[in-house]
Amino acid sequence: MPSRTINNLGAESSRKRHHHGEVEAEEAVRPRSHLDAESRKRVRLSDVRNETPAANPGDEPDYQAPASPDTPPRTQYELMRDKGFEHLRNEAADDQRATQRLRMRPNLLGENVIAENGILELVECINFMCHTRLVCELGPLLNFIVGENGSGKSAILTAITLCLGGKASSTNRGGSLKAFVKEGTEKAILTVKIKNQGVDAFKHGVYGDSIIVERHFSKSGSSGFKVKTVTGAVHSTKKQEVDEIVEYYALQVDNPLNVLSQDNARQFLNASTKAQKYKFFIEGVQLQQLDNDYKLIAESLSQMEAKVPEQEQRVERAKADRAKAERLLETLEGERSMREKINRLRLKVAWSRMDTCEKKMAQKQAALAEATAALVPAKQAMDEKAQEYERAKAQDEAAVANLERVKEEESELQSKVEEAQEYNKAMVAELMKVQAEEREAHQNWRTHSDQVKLFEQKIAEEERSLQEAHGGAQTQKMKERDETQARVQEIRQKIEDNKRLIPQITSQVDDSAEALTQLRDQVTKKQLEITNVKKEIDNIQGQVRGALAGYDRSMPRLLKAIEDDNRFQQKPIGPLGTLVHLHKPEWAGILESYFGNNLNGFLVFNKGDMNILADLMRRCNIDSNRNPIFVGQRNPLNLESKEPDEDFDTILRILKIDNQAVRDTLVINHAIEQVLLIRKRTTAQDVMIDGPTPPRNVKRCLTFHDTKKEGLSIEMKSSGISTSPVKIWPNQPKRLKTESASQIAFLKESLSKLESEIQALHVEYQRAQNENSRHKAELTKAQKESTHLKQQLRETEVELMEIEMALDEWDGSDARLLSLREQLAQAKEQKAHHGEQVTGLVLAKDQKNCNAEEAKKKLQAAKLQLKDFEARLRKAEEKVKSKHGTHTIALTDKNEKVAEYNALKEKHKAIEESIEREQERIAAAEAEGKSVCEERVHLSEGETEASVNTTYYTLRERYDKLTKTRRMDEQQVHAHVMKARETYDRAVNALNSMMELNERLRQTLSQRLDKWRKFQRYISSQSRANFIYLLSERGYRGKLLLDHERRALDLQVEPDKTEKRANGRSTKTLSGGEKSFASICLLLAIWEAMGSPLRCLDEFDVFMDNVNRAISTNMLVTAARRSVNRQYIFITPNAIEGRNALEADVKVIRLTDPRQRQITNM
Repeated sequence: MPSRTINNLGAESSRKRHHHGEVEAEEAVRPRSHLDAESRKRVRLSDVRNETPAANPGDEPDYQAPASPDTPPRTQYELMRDKGFEHLRNEAADDQRATQRLRMRPNLLGENVIAENGILELVECINFMCHTRLVCELGPLLNFIVGENGSGKSAILTAITLCLGGKASSTNRGGSLKAFVKEGTEKAILTVKIKNQGVDAFKHGVYGDSIIVERHFSKSGSSGFKVKTVTGAVHSTKKQEVDEIVEYYALQVDNPLNVLSQDNARQFLNASTKAQKYKFFIEGVQLQQLDNDYKLIAESLSQMEAKVPEQEQRVERAKADRAKAERLLETLEGERSMREKINRLRLKVAWSRMDTCEKKMAQKQAALAEATAALVPAKQAMDEKAQEYERAKAQDEAAVANLERVKEEESELQSKVEEAQEYNKAMVAELMKVQAEEREAHQNWRTHSDQVKLFEQKIAEEERSLQEAHGGAQTQKMKERDETQARVQEIRQKIEDNKRLIPQITSQVDDSAEALTQLRDQVTKKQLEITNVKKEIDNIQGQVRGALAGYDRSMPRLLKAIEDDNRFQQKPIGPLGTLVHLHKPEWAGILESYFGNNLNGFLVFNKGDMNILADLMRRCNIDSNRNPIFVGQRNPLNLESKEPDEDFDTILRILKIDNQAVRDTLVINHAIEQVLLIRKRTTAQDVMIDGPTPPRNVKRCLTFHDTKKEGLSIEMKSSGISTSPVKIWPNQPKRLKTESASQIAFLKESLSKLESEIQALHVEYQRAQNENSRHKAELTKAQKESTHLKQQLRETEVELMEIEMALDEWDGSDARLLSLREQLAQAKEQKAHHGEQVTGLVLAKDQKNCNAEEAKKKLQAAKLQLKDFEARLRKAEEKVKSKHGTHTIALTDKNEKVAEYNALKEKHKAIEESIEREQERIAAAEAEGKSVCEERVHLSEGETEASVNTTYYTLRERYDKLTKTRRMDEQQVHAHVMKARETYDRAVNALNSMMELNERLRQTLSQRLDKWRKFQRYISSQSRANFIYLLSERGYRGKLLLDHERRALDLQVEPDKTEKRANGRSTKTLSGGEKSFASICLLLAIWEAMGSPLRCLDEFDVFMDNVNRAISTNMLVTAARRSVNRQYIFITPNAIEGRNALEADVKVIRLTDPRQRQITNM
């Protein structure tokens, strides 16, 4: 069995290991067949390989290697796997040994052997593609399926792939299962019967001699499996059972060389690229499968190595527990001396109060003498302030009386001003009335004057017309008419030109106005930014005085409650923002927004403290959502290998955090050690997006926006790189601590920059305003020009009309002249009348002017008197205000001195009463001391009641705490110490075992990769030798070019025996039949290295002539017979001729067109 000899990881060995459960004891890791179902599912070939390559020969696969062979592998695993491809350097020697092995193979073929299991017995399709029902019973060895197009040949292979769990896309016949349901039906059913006999059958006790796999799917998209026994009973409906059967028998239905569909066969035999052929090769011989298995082992090794630090931490904790237990043992020794010291201190505590009371008595007697001495000067100061108060009171009353006298003049002066205003208003009204009458009379006079001039002009024209009636006047009039008509046309043309010009100027006005509006908005926005920066400067200066200004108003109350509460095992830490110092204040706004409410939060170390703190926050009305509570860890995080390069600023590097636990909390919640800070947006994009590779240990980058007053966040995600804005709230009080001077300097620098920008905007705004004014002036000029042209047109048209009327009415002019002279006389009469009226009104207007001036002077005099009165009133009021203030101050001083004197008296009385009480306390303290110890115990030098009590209760508390926390007797303490030591020893042993296991696993992986390289080397040389041998069957020469470094496979073939050149020709220069024959040779050479019991090939001879078809068919049959226990399915549209069709191990299955079957049924 050559194929199983070549591939020692074939289907048979896999089934035997699975069936008997053998385990390789010398290896620390189980073989692939013993991995659990999930692991096997992850490394199945159908999951790791890409989709079948497209028919386009220029397409490159996903795993295409770089063009240069010097490019290193992408991962550490690939470096360890390939080892520089040194094992492939001796290609000539490997090919020579492979050729020798090939020559030693016997030429005579024996009788083929039928496999006991793992081969297909029957394929049935219902409502599948274009077939209502298609049944194909397969032979156990060689099967040739022939028939015309549409008869269902390729449908058989498609049904095998889909029914055994293959993907719809791998068939190149449809993108989803519902595409395979026959038109007019709703559901399709596929059935494949698998032989299951022999000692290594799959669950023979369950399924029997055959396994029936049924898959059903519908147009709605639903799909399911049924795995049946030989009797037809359903054993399972899970796809996992189908996958286990397929993997157990290594059927590899998704392997493109195992089931070579029509499109894949055409592409492999005629149109595949070097990279696609190489992909077919490594998937067909399972190099890719083994590589994925070993990669999974490498990942498991990495995961186990990642657990070593955790185990080391367990060792450290066990070590600390052991040390703590040993310290507990040491405390037992010191408890005896502590009890003796407590007893001595108890006696001092009993008499310490006596010493304190005596000292207080001496202090109070000294205070009494001091208070008695202070009463005399206080009484004198009180009397002096009383006298000053009486003097200020008299001055205040005098000033009030003077103010009342001044106010009595106000009503009289106010009435004078009102009378003067009424008189002035009446005179002005009469003047305006006369002026209106004068204007009306003057207008009438001008109107009649114009009429006189008009009648005189018309009379002159009429007389001139009469004089020219018998001369060339009519000809002259006609000439004037022509000239006037020409002027009318010229004026109309100017009006049209002006109409076209006005919209253009209007558009320029609108554009300049819009630009002006935009600049005005920019100026307003920039002014708002300047205001915000000034407010921020004020806020920072105010925050210097209030450290909690940026937090909840109830935060001081909460901090006081935390300080007073004794239930905490360890006091909470917070707010977190008070413990974080910012070295670079320019990042304050972005970081405040990035951290959000977490800066308001508190840090505790156990659940009980968290519940106590949450209760205090509810009492203080503080929202826990805006002020979160974090449960921290006591062991510090190790960040040595998790930070980016030193060239970058990160959030962690620009912060000074006072507490290690706070730092670790921000690392866990915000990854501050892996967030870059880059000021320029372009630089940030170059680092995160445009660089050859993303920087290591970086999750996010924060930067400033170019124009907007906000930040940008560039984040690394599994789906790619995303960008999002980071809002900055300038008016929000800052919580991060900064050096106020440097932050204010930074803000002032920003303010200076903004002021320069707004100055430039003002200049631009002035320029735009000037341009807008210029365009408006041009528009006004054009509009005036239009009005003037229209008026000129009307006048010229009137002139033209008059000329035409003159020509039409040349006769009858004498009567018209007499009428004009009569009208002239009437107009002169009216002009004279209105002239006399104007003269009288001018005289009346002068008189009214004089009256108005006199009324105005009277009003000004009255107002001047009122103004003088108001000045005197203000002076009197100010004096009253001043005296009243002096009066108030004197009263306040007097009351203060009275209060001081009374306070001294109260103090003197209180001291006397305190001395009496202290004497009582001294007597009580003496009795208390004697109750404990009859003989008085004096305090040592430097000791006080407080220090003695503190020392006593501290020692007592320590003693009680030791006994309380220990809660065990001496025997139990010793047992606890022994248990801690044993726990530490077990943790150390577990760590050593883990490291030893990792080392063994690393050695095992190295050995397996070494075998993988040997297998790669062996398979490559065997495929090259087989290819050359198969070409020689027809007298061809050539070679197989297999480049594992560039992941490429190419053929060189020389069909011409007479050609003497060493190198063969490229496949592009071969004929269609020669190319197909060479590809068949390549396929057979690869098949020799495959371990699957099933091989399928669709339309392998479609491009061959009869000679190449016969030779290729014989080669396929010979190769199939040489591969024992294998089942072959060949599909061809051509008939099988010759003796091959008559052999016992060959079954020819002829399919008919379903349309012919329908006609036959009819």
